[in-house]
Amino acid sequence: MNDFAAALRDLNEAGVRYIVVGGLAVIRHGVVRATKDVDAAVAMDSENQSRLTALVERWRATNPDGTPLRSSDLRAGGALALRTPHCLVDILSEKLLPAPFTDVLGRSDIKRIDGVEAPICSLADLVAMKRATGRGSDELDLERLREAHGELPGDPPSAGSR
Repeated sequence: MNDFAAALRDLNEAGVRYIVVGGLAVIRHGVVRATKDVDAAVAMDSENQSRLTALVERWRATNPDGTPLRSSDLRAGGALALRTPHCLVDILSEKLLPAPFTDVLGRSDIKRIDGVEAPICSLADLVAMKRATGRGSDELDLERLREAHGELPGDPPSAGSR
């Protein structure tokens, strides 16, 4: 069973600066969908990376398939897929965000996920990230977000608005 709240609580208690992106953010923006993991973009400064490394060690995290991690280092522009005691957690470099970390964090909203407060990326930033990947699952998320919100940030003006 996935315990997203426990993973987020651990991130908060470890003092890791992060923003929830991905499936949980899509859900918090009004789309009903399933997700198997927590996707968190993190600040890449050395202090935050030290906190994250300590948390990964405390979790005794492994690769998603259960094999030992070769490295818990997060490279700029990279991602770290982890199996933790609570659930799968994908840690993303802030370089994968559509703008600098502090800007995306400033536009985020603190919302509760299973009772735990977490910064959720804004709809505009989420849409920009989904558009940048071009994956089928992200295209489906965009369709569902459009159904929930109507026109999305960055959509071309509709013919009716001319």
